[in-house]
Formats: sequence, C-alpha cells, structure tokens
Amino acid sequence: MRRTVRAADRLPSRLPSRLPSRLPALLAGCVLAASLTACSEEQVRDAASDAAGDAACSVAREAMGQVADQAGAVADRIGADPAAAERELTALRDTLAAAEDNLGGETRARLEEARTALDGLAAEAEQHAEGTPVDRAAVQRERERLSEAVQGLREVC
Repeated sequence: MRRTVRAADRLPSRLPSRLPSRLPALLAGCVLAASLTACSEEQVRDAASDAAGDAACSVAREAMGQVADQAGAVADRIGADPAAAERELTALRDTLAAAEDNLGGETRARLEEARTALDGLAAEAEQHAEGTPVDRAAVQRERERLSEAVQGLREVC
C-alpha cells in the first residue's frame, strides 16, 4: 500500500520549536526599528522648525534693514517737511507691523521695538507739522531705539 504524502506532512517538525527561540530577536528588531523611526521623525520636526525659523529671520532682517535705512533718511528731513516725514514714517511702521503678523518670539519682539521707535519719530514729525520745534534729543533717542532693535534682531537671528 502506497501512502500519499500531503504538503502539511512535508513541513519540518522543528518549525514550531524554532519560532519561540527567534521571537526575542524578532521583537528586539521591531523595537529598534520603531526607535529609529521615532528619532527620524524628531529630526524631521527639528529640521522643519529650523527652516521655518531661518525663513522668519530672513524676512525680518530684510524688512528691518530696509526700514531702518529709510527711517534714518526720513528722520533727517523731519525739520524740512514734517508732514511728508510723518507719512513716510507711518508707512514704514505699517511695513514692520505687516511683517510681525507672521513672526513670533524674539524676532517679533525686535520688530515691535523698531515699530515703537518709528511711532516716536512719526509723533515728532506730527508735532513739528503742528508748529512745535523739532526736539532733536527726542529724534536722536528714537533713532537709537531703532538701532538697538536692529542690533537685537541681528543677535536673535
């Protein structure tokens, strides 16, 4: 009599006994893979955060540099045409305010400081337009505040 061999009968009898001995190694491999994936996700988050911070600093530096240069020139003209100086300083302040909307933390704080200095310069221009003599000391203080804000931004970024 011939015996038929089924596919299930061909499996090695040692298969069930090998699985328990390999299980710890398999689990260790899964844990290692999971921890490497977690590190990679954290690194990706850090890289994305760094890139966003760099972009914010780039925008802030560009806006602040242009505004500071223009504000210095306008401040020199407060005595000659105070109404025009006030309009220009207000526009520069609004430029910084728009840039602030997309920023946070120290970068935003430095732009706020610069905006406050521009408000002070615009107030001096407005007062002179109304007939009050230009307070050169006040103009100088606001220019220094603006310079300090620019320097503070350089330190932050």
